[in-house]
Amino acid sequence: MSESITVTAKGHRIWRAPRARLLVNGAERAETGLEEFTLTRTRYSRADTLDMTLALDRTKAPANGLWFDLPTPANGGALADIDITLQMRDEAQTGAQWTTMFSGIVDHVELSPAETSVHIQCRDYLAKLLDMRVLDGWMNMTGADVVRAMITAAGLTPDVTMTDGMVGQFWQVEHKRKSASSHSRFQTAFDLASYLANMTGCDLYAEGKTIVCAPYPTATKANTQTLDYSDTGPLNPIQMGASGLRFTRDYQIAKGVVVHVTSWDSRQRNRVEYYWSVEGGSTKKAESTGNLHSFTLPGARLDLVQQYAQQKYNEIVAHERVISGQIPGRITLAPRQFMQITGTGTTWDGTLDVDAVNSRFSWSGGFSQQITLRTRDVTKDEDNG
Repeated sequence: MSESITVTAKGHRIWRAPRARLLVNGAERAETGLEEFTLTRTRYSRADTLDMTLALDRTKAPANGLWFDLPTPANGGALADIDITLQMRDEAQTGAQWTTMFSGIVDHVELSPAETSVHIQCRDYLAKLLDMRVLDGWMNMTGADVVRAMITAAGLTPDVTMTDGMVGQFWQVEHKRKSASSHSRFQTAFDLASYLANMTGCDLYAEGKTIVCAPYPTATKANTQTLDYSDTGPLNPIQMGASGLRFTRDYQIAKGVVVHVTSWDSRQRNRVEYYWSVEGGSTKKAESTGNLHSFTLPGARLDLVQQYAQQKYNEIVAHERVISGQIPGRITLAPRQFMQITGTGTTWDGTLDVDAVNSRFSWSGGFSQQITLRTRDVTKDEDNG
């Protein structure tokens, strides 16, 4: 006795087909195929990093040597930078174009001949500022002018839109910003640039070979994505677009934060102090209760102290609410975007800032991302209260 069964599939659609490619100095290299990568991008004070494993095809190795094995320069010269560009696209989408996810330079190479594999670590072009020691002083210049000067000196293109007053030496020595390896807390160009950016509420980050220093963006339809979440009741499973979703809240921060900043002007023999809390700013201690965080800012004027107090307050309260989880990879998702979540029935509902995206890709494991979302709108809980 025999039985014949016919199975017919109709209308099946491939939802996603993520593909990745690597460009070395602007071109693909046939001898090193991309096997997997981990890309870490954040809006914190650091360079984005790329760790990747390549499969070495010895039959396609060029006679003049492998691209990551540069000869030692003559006369003690420095090795040339190896420019790395990582791109992705979804081949399930008709006409999908390659999207650049990372652009930077090679930091470290590990070749395993027996395994015919190469492990490479890279940083984005902020590395140029991180590695550059600055021994100059700047006279009568704004913070934006100083940041532009350092970016240009590093051989990169500045895109600076920060607005502030003079930070060069313009009437007293305390206002001279100088970076020197022997006697300053600004050890590198990045230290000084990120300090000036933070003082004015700006982010410092790389877009290819352009270094951007700009105010943090606001949420719009164009830069906001959705995290799916649906809870139709306790008898039905929760449907969500993430696994390992975690909602956290720091109740020490939720009880209130007061930032206190002091400054001493030795030339004028004048002491300046300022407080910032949920009630706003004041030269007198805020009346609200809360955890007191004190900072010093030597040689600063009152307007700079006020700016610094508000900036520190915003940085601290942003750690009150955090959402984290793993999602199917989204090629266009990046820090300084926003993500909206609704339907949780909790006070975490709303539009949150994308603080960090850790992307992982491999041919066996697919494309996924670990995300960190924070509520940087400090008025959210005030409105709810």
